[in-house]
Amino acid sequence: FNNLKGVFSHQGGDLMQIYKWTEALRTNIDKIDNDHKLIINKAQELTEAMQQGKGKQQIVETLTFLQKYVKTHFAEEEVMQQKSNFKDFDTHKKNHTYFISELDKLSDKIKMDPTSTVNVIELNRLISGWFMNHIQKMDVEVAKHINATDNKN
Repeated sequence: FNNLKGVFSHQGGDLMQIYKWTEALRTNIDKIDNDHKLIINKAQELTEAMQQGKGKQQIVETLTFLQKYVKTHFAEEEVMQQKSNFKDFDTHKKNHTYFISELDKLSDKIKMDPTSTVNVIELNRLISGWFMNHIQKMDVEVAKHINATDNKN
C-alpha cells in the first residue's frame, strides 16, 4: 500500500480530503443527511488510512461497514419514497440495487486479494463516482418530492 501514497496524496505529503460533505448534498431530511454524512466520513477515513499506508488493515472493516450500512440506508430511503408515492421509485430502486451489486462484487475481490491497489482504487471510484453523484442528483430530487409531500399533509 505504500505505492498508494503517491496516488492519493498532495505533494508534500499532506492528506487529501476526497470525500467532503457540501451543501449541494443536503436533502433537508435529517435522517438521510445524517446517513450520507456518516457514509462520507467512513469513506474519508478509508482514504486517509490508505494515504498513511494503513489501508490494508482497515479496508475490509470499512467495506463491511459500508455494505451493511448502505443496505439499511437504501431500504429506509425506499420506504420514504413509497410512502410519498415517488413517481420514479422503480428507477431509484434499480440504482440502489446496482450500487449494492457493485459493492458486493468488489467486496468479493477485496476479500480474495486485500492488498490489491486496483481494488482499493475501484472502491474509491465507486464511492466518489457513483455514490456522491447519486446523492447530488437523485437523492436531492427525491427529497424535494418527499419534503413537498410532507408539507401538504
